[in-house]
Amino acid sequence: MYILEKLIEESPADYTEARFHRREKNQIVLRKGEVDDITSEIYQGVGIRVLHNGAWGFSSTYATDASSLKETLKTALKMAQAASFRKKEKAYLQEASPVRGEFSPDIKDPLSNHSLEEKIDLCIKTDKMVLSHDSIKSSLIYYQELIDNKWILTSDGSNVRISDSKPQFYVGAIAGSGSDLVFYLDAIGNTIGWEMFERRPPESMVEKATSTARQLVKAPYPKGGKATVILDPALVGLLCHEAVGHTVEADIALSGAITRDKIGEKVASEYVTMVDSGLIQEGGWTPVDDEGVTCRDVALIKNGVLSGFLHNRETAYIMDTEPTGNARAWEFDVEPLIRMRNTYVEKGDWNPEEIIEETREGYLLVGAGAGQADANAQFAFEVKEAYAVEKGETGPLLRSATMTGNAFEVLKTVDAVGNTLEFDMGFGACGKQQFAKVDGGGPHMRCTVLVGGR
Repeated sequence: MYILEKLIEESPADYTEARFHRREKNQIVLRKGEVDDITSEIYQGVGIRVLHNGAWGFSSTYATDASSLKETLKTALKMAQAASFRKKEKAYLQEASPVRGEFSPDIKDPLSNHSLEEKIDLCIKTDKMVLSHDSIKSSLIYYQELIDNKWILTSDGSNVRISDSKPQFYVGAIAGSGSDLVFYLDAIGNTIGWEMFERRPPESMVEKATSTARQLVKAPYPKGGKATVILDPALVGLLCHEAVGHTVEADIALSGAITRDKIGEKVASEYVTMVDSGLIQEGGWTPVDDEGVTCRDVALIKNGVLSGFLHNRETAYIMDTEPTGNARAWEFDVEPLIRMRNTYVEKGDWNPEEIIEETREGYLLVGAGAGQADANAQFAFEVKEAYAVEKGETGPLLRSATMTGNAFEVLKTVDAVGNTLEFDMGFGACGKQQFAKVDGGGPHMRCTVLVGGR
C-alpha cells in the first residue's frame, strides 16, 4: 500500500483515487445430473481515477509495481485532460470526511475452511437428491462464492481495507411432461460464510424446489385483473429495488426519472417508509463505498413522503446535499457508479397472519421471479407462487402469475404492513451497466396491483 500512498501524494490531479481489488471466485454448475462447469480463479489489479480540470479520467492495470502504476496514473490524467476540453459543465465533488481502518462482516465459518472438493461434493449430492424425487425431469444446481479483499485510498485522506465473502446457492427442479414443463428455483445468498447452509440446509431447499415444481404442473391459472394482494418480503424487496430504487439513484433522477422534482411530495401510503442501508449485514453489505465515503442509511420514502436520493460525491455536490456512500464498482477495472445496497420497507404493526385473516378477497403472492422496471416506475414482475385468498383463508397454489403497475401508485394503496422483516435478494446481482451485489426485502405488505393470469 505504500506504493499507492506515494502515488497519490505525487499525483498532480485535483482529486485522485486508487483501488486495489483482489477477488477469488469459485463456481460450480450441474445440469441434468452432469457437471457443466467448475471454475476457480483469482484475479486482482488496481483502478486509478482522477478528477482534473473538472473532468474524470480512469485507467486500470493488473500490474502492481511502481512503474506500471505510475503509467496507469499518467493514462488517467491524459483521459481527464482530453475530456476537459469537450466538457461543457465541470464536475465537482462534495466534501466528505475521510475514512481510515479495516472493515469485515461477522463471519462464523469462513468459506476458506472448506475445500473446493467439499463444495463440489455438496453440489453433486444435492443434485442427486433433486433427481431422486418422482416426476422430476431435470435439475439445476449452482454454487458461486466471491471472496474479496479491497484497499481504497484517496487524496482526501481515506485509507480503507474491506474484506468479505458472498456465497450463493441455487436448487432448481423441472417437473411435467412433453411441452408442459415447469421450472422452480429456490435460491439463497448473502454476505456470510459457510454457516449459510445452517440457515437454509440443502435438504430443505431440495424439498421446496421439487414439491413446488410438482404442484405447479397441476395448478390452475389465476384470474387476471386488478386485485388486492399480499406481497411477501421477496416481492417487497423486488419492488423496492427495481421499481423504486433505481428511480432514486441520483444519476438516474438527474437524467429525468419520475422522481427528479418530487422530494417532499407524497408518493406512497403513510404506512410506507423505505430505506437503503449498507450497514446491515445482508447481500448488499457495504460499510464504505469505492470513493472512500462512509455509508449511511438513507430514508428514500418516509411515512409516504419522498425523502432522499442515493448519491456519489459528484451528484451530492450538484444537489447540494451530503454524499450517502453509494458509489460502487464491481471490479478494479471499472469506475464506481451510484448503486443500491440493501433496500427495504421498514416494519409495521400487523402480524402477517392477521393480514391474511383480514383480507376478504385477493391473492397472496410469494417469491420474486424475473422483473423489469423503467425510469417512470412502471414495472412487470413474475411471481414464483400465488395463492387465492377468500374470506381470510388461502387456497391452493396457482400457476404463472405476474404483477404489473406503477410502483408509486401501488405504494399509495398500501393499507397493512407486517411486523417482521426479511431480506431475500442476496443471490444474483443487479446489472446496471456493471454488476453489483445488492439485497432487498421488508415485511409482508398489502396493496393493490394488476395480476396477470390466463
